[in-house]
Amino acid sequence: MPSPLTTEATFLVLVNTAGARCLWPADASVPAGWSTELDRASRQDCLDFVERAQPHPQPVATPAPAPGPEPVPTLFEQIAARHPERIAVSDAGVRLTYRELNTRANRLARLLLTRGAGPETRVGVLLPRGHEAVTAILAVLKTGACYVPLDPDYPAERVRYMVEDASPVCVVSRDGVDTGGLDAPALRIPSAAAEEPGADPAGAADLRDEERTAPLTADCAAYVIYTSGSTGRPKGVVIEHRSLLHYVGWAADAYPGARTSTLLHSSLSFDLTVTALYVPLLHGGCVHVAALADDPDVRARLDEEPLGFLKVTPSHLAVLPLLPPQFWPSGELVVGGEQLTGSMLRQWRALAPHVTVVNEYGPTEATVGCLEHRVKPGRELADGPVPIGRAVPGVRIRVLDGALRETAPGEEGEICVSGVGLARGYLRRPGVTAERFVADPYGGDGARMYRTGDRGRRDADGTVEFLGRLDDQVKVNGFRIEPGEIEAVLSTHPGVAQVAVVALRGRRGTSRLVAYAVPDGEGAPPTPAALRARAATVLPDHMVPAAYLVLDAFPLTPNGKLDRAALPAPDFRRDPGIAGLPVHG
Repeated sequence: MPSPLTTEATFLVLVNTAGARCLWPADASVPAGWSTELDRASRQDCLDFVERAQPHPQPVATPAPAPGPEPVPTLFEQIAARHPERIAVSDAGVRLTYRELNTRANRLARLLLTRGAGPETRVGVLLPRGHEAVTAILAVLKTGACYVPLDPDYPAERVRYMVEDASPVCVVSRDGVDTGGLDAPALRIPSAAAEEPGADPAGAADLRDEERTAPLTADCAAYVIYTSGSTGRPKGVVIEHRSLLHYVGWAADAYPGARTSTLLHSSLSFDLTVTALYVPLLHGGCVHVAALADDPDVRARLDEEPLGFLKVTPSHLAVLPLLPPQFWPSGELVVGGEQLTGSMLRQWRALAPHVTVVNEYGPTEATVGCLEHRVKPGRELADGPVPIGRAVPGVRIRVLDGALRETAPGEEGEICVSGVGLARGYLRRPGVTAERFVADPYGGDGARMYRTGDRGRRDADGTVEFLGRLDDQVKVNGFRIEPGEIEAVLSTHPGVAQVAVVALRGRRGTSRLVAYAVPDGEGAPPTPAALRARAATVLPDHMVPAAYLVLDAFPLTPNGKLDRAALPAPDFRRDPGIAGLPVHG
């Protein structure tokens, strides 16, 4: 299916009353509430125009009705006042009640205020998954600032780039986490004691707007999560409190088990964690912090406070049957992040036939989840792809053709999302924001729509099926990855002339990244070990390819483009060295 966002097409630049700009196909009708700022220009000219017209570091806020919902900290404080002695967070050796968690977050928030934190500022959180990270996130939100999760396991170069790009007023960290070389002052998280002897009791009280640099409202930014970027640099997605609260409110109704207890097992830099973190904390439940791996301490904790909800990627489904039943949720198992098939679920459903399985779809730009498909206990499921289902309340999903017209049932098109869950846009990237967040031709005056770049089709009853990407972006282990970012890194290795990175699906249905390189003919060709080492120094683990094949030349299509389908598949049995790891025996 052709996309209107092609290099050869002609566009307009539209603007709405809130000041949001977007690229729009020149031959399509201008939606209500939008007006033309630049008429009939090339895609690049339109992008240049937007960059000049909107150079501000913050994307334009989403127009919202008034009055808005209470922001996240206010709702958490209400729960903490209602259930002060309930366990809020259960971590290795640490159990925090709602009173203790709220007190710690308030004290840290007041320290952050002295560092300049406030509404529409950003604070980096460079902490491993754990109770300290949860405390820091709540503290940042209490100041009105938005948090930028930074994974300490990411390569130092990537963390430095994210800090430089986000320009936080400070980075919250702790002893043992390297903050050297970051372009922002570090704030070491204070003592773990909830109430230090002699501390000012006022410091434990909830913050008031009078203490903040500006009032905290649902229109304020809540977090910035970085996703893979095609230019070789990740880009930050800005999510407001309003969108976060919409998702959490829906998820609490859709997944009642998440209101009781969840397992926070993945990186906070991945929005898979949003469900497991906020649904319980805003409803009086317990967040268990632990890896998705057997451990006697975790089993004991889950025996005491059984798991009501678990969210995983399809790649985790092979691990779940190997874990003891304490890790199996009693309520809902939600799967998201990449394509799910019935065959992936077969073993798990045989072991836990009473659990409802939900296939949830949603890009980071649509705040975690916007479509869901439920597989209830006892329902037969074919081995092929599981549908991504129907839109959640408050979200509109359409499958559009290249001219942004709705497709007929059964026809392929691009999945487009509109409604309250949309992100503001990309931090400091007005051009790409204008390209992906466009006018909604089917919404109200000035309404926006996010073009996901995902292919899909809708059946007669409105159920949507995911069919892959319109571009080369891929999902691996739940992470959205631009192969171009990996290619940009590997192309800097000496001796490399050309690089291609693809995601290949294995026999279990999971995907893995494979890198292909063509030497430049000057000196020794690069080795798989050298290429892997280069990738690992810059990229996070989930973006480091599993195999590296060095070819004399790339296969080409008749029109001279790379023929990705003709690239050879890796054979680890015949040549284990292609993994770039030491080979023993």
